[in-house]
Amino acid sequence: MRYLFTTIPGASHMLPLVPLAHAALAAGHEVAVATSGPALRAATRAGLQAIATDDGDAVEPYEELVRTVTRTSVGMTSPGPKTAAYAGSVFGEVGARMVDGLVDAAREWRADAVLYPPNHVAGLVAARATGLPAVLHGIGTPRATFGPGLEYLAPVAKRLGAGEPREADVELDLSPASLEAARHSSPTARVLPRASVPLSLPMRYLPYNGGAELPLRFVKRGEKPRVVVTLGSLATLYGEGAMLRRIVDGAADLDIEVIVTTGGTELPALRHLPDGVTPVDWLPLNAVLPTCDAVVHHGGMGSTYSAFAAGVPQLGIPLTGLESLSNAQMAVDSGAGLRLESPHRAPLTPEAVSTALRELLDNPGYRKVSLEVADEMRDMPTPSTLIGRLTSHLEEIR
Repeated sequence: MRYLFTTIPGASHMLPLVPLAHAALAAGHEVAVATSGPALRAATRAGLQAIATDDGDAVEPYEELVRTVTRTSVGMTSPGPKTAAYAGSVFGEVGARMVDGLVDAAREWRADAVLYPPNHVAGLVAARATGLPAVLHGIGTPRATFGPGLEYLAPVAKRLGAGEPREADVELDLSPASLEAARHSSPTARVLPRASVPLSLPMRYLPYNGGAELPLRFVKRGEKPRVVVTLGSLATLYGEGAMLRRIVDGAADLDIEVIVTTGGTELPALRHLPDGVTPVDWLPLNAVLPTCDAVVHHGGMGSTYSAFAAGVPQLGIPLTGLESLSNAQMAVDSGAGLRLESPHRAPLTPEAVSTALRELLDNPGYRKVSLEVADEMRDMPTPSTLIGRLTSHLEEIR
């Protein structure tokens, strides 16, 4: 089987696809990734063959979206027609700039199936245009292929002979049942529509953050509780480090060790740090989490699910729109963590951070629930187990 993976041009959207790609290679299948921008580089760093779908301009709408939701309150309120149309235009335009190259890659590389995440609507369009099975690869919370993006791409789909694509043939669901039950029972959760597919296959979420040289002291527990702080892979979230500074100041009186990832950028606000705080450009989150007692993050899907997988209590500070709010709230609803108000809605204060961290570290209930979720995730089929079943099904429907 020749599996063609594709995603939008963001590194954080490529990383969740890597474990299954590696599993497919290990099982003797052929794998290629067709994408653009940072995702293309993330794929090659993961040791995967990668095909550029365009000259790099597909990243522009996505980067503009990131700037908009991180610097303004757009996307931090309940979704309405205008919000959905805006997001649809962004992901639709990203797809419009990639889809011709993606179709060419599928044909010339002789793919047997196309795998894509929910927001990459061009993946579904390309599969339908080439007559290939489409696999919706979840990256955390289950959701359907993004409808507003498909609507935006409808004229392109018609031009390519793809008809009116609606949904994939198979869904890979990475979220354990307990988290979905918590989301659906929460009065505050925003439950997105699930995919309507003939077959949904559960698959274990395996955090992948690439390789790195790890300081020995980060792979063993220290004498004090350890907290890691990350704002993800997007440099724009870090600014000059003011938010990280407020988090560090909030942890200053707790007698704990703090590891702060800086995104590899110069952050003036972090030039003079208290004892016990270690800034690092970047660390694979999955490598350091097992020695941590809590994680503070921005509500990103990768950070949220990596914390669940490691059984580590989490404090979410939503920065990137409704998805980050939903992720942070899921930790609250499950009992595995806390969240603070988005800085777009209320100023983040060191006092609020201190209170939340003290609660996470002093109340063993958060660790207990986190470990229970981690155990549940470990019982889900691994990518290496799932790839055989997925291949058999795709061979049947081709």
